[in-house]
Amino acid sequence: MKIALKLLQIDEVASVTGIELDEHDEDLAGGSMATIYRRLRRRPEPSLCHPFLVTVDCATVGFLMLREGSALPYWANPGSISLHNFRISRKAQGRGFGTAALALAAVWIAVHRPGSSALTLSVNEENSSALRLYRRCGFQSSGCSFAGRLGAEIVLSCGVSELLKKYVADP
Repeated sequence: MKIALKLLQIDEVASVTGIELDEHDEDLAGGSMATIYRRLRRRPEPSLCHPFLVTVDCATVGFLMLREGSALPYWANPGSISLHNFRISRKAQGRGFGTAALALAAVWIAVHRPGSSALTLSVNEENSSALRLYRRCGFQSSGCSFAGRLGAEIVLSCGVSELLKKYVADP
């Protein structure tokens, strides 16, 4: 199986299909793809937002967005890259695609943003499956938490080099 990230143009986000989540999981991942697209179009710095499809053998199984610079949320450390709207389709979950997508995001950061040393994210404290994935991949609590749209959010961070060491044979 070939797992890849495909960088999208902002206008392509609106047409993303094939990612099936139940309503609650979709809410935890930031809403529908149409909602994500609308928010992205309203951002003052869309060029600092990088939307990606997660594909397996050219079929869409997921989505994630990386943000940098002035597009970082207030809870992210300057110089880091933040992860948003991460989702793997319900039928594709539990097969290692989420882990692979995070490793591929680290590769993209290392190649395209070598000055960024960490990948940072926030996750709802009730999202136990996402927390397990992130912790298994080496993400650790930054000690920061805040009240999010759907409840308490925990901020996690992992060094890009740590993700590369753990999941890429020859970084």
